Amino acid sequence: MKKIVLLLIVSLFTLTVAIASVSFHFFTAKSNSDGVLIEWKTGDEDGVSRFEIERSAGSMENFIFIKAINATGNNSFYSYQDNSVSFKMSSSLYYYRLKCIKPDGSFTYSNTISVMYTVSGIKDTWGSIKAIFR
Repeated sequence: MKKIVLLLIVSLFTLTVAIASVSFHFFTAKSNSDGVLIEWKTGDEDGVSRFEIERSAGSMENFIFIKAINATGNNSFYSYQDNSVSFKMSSSLYYYRLKCIKPDGSFTYSNTISVMYTVSGIKDTWGSIKAIFR
């Protein structure tokens, strides 16, 4: 009787994915009379081609795309004035994060920050007056 030996060779390989590497000196959001001012300063922007600002209202879920800003290199300062926040309520909590994207489409997220957008009494009153005449 002959024995048949089946030799199974398993090849293992490692898939390495390069993810955008970014260090931030700061990432902040401040309420102002026109909306929310978002500012950040990078240290290292290793291979990042652009930043996408994302916002969520009221919770840390359901982020929406706000604006894409091209990366300009290490130690750069960026700012964006978000005038699309709603002033239907006298104050609203918003969350922001940055999607850091490499040319190949891979990405990482920054930490998430929050800001309470507060409408001044004058702006709130003006919004109510405008609504009457619509």
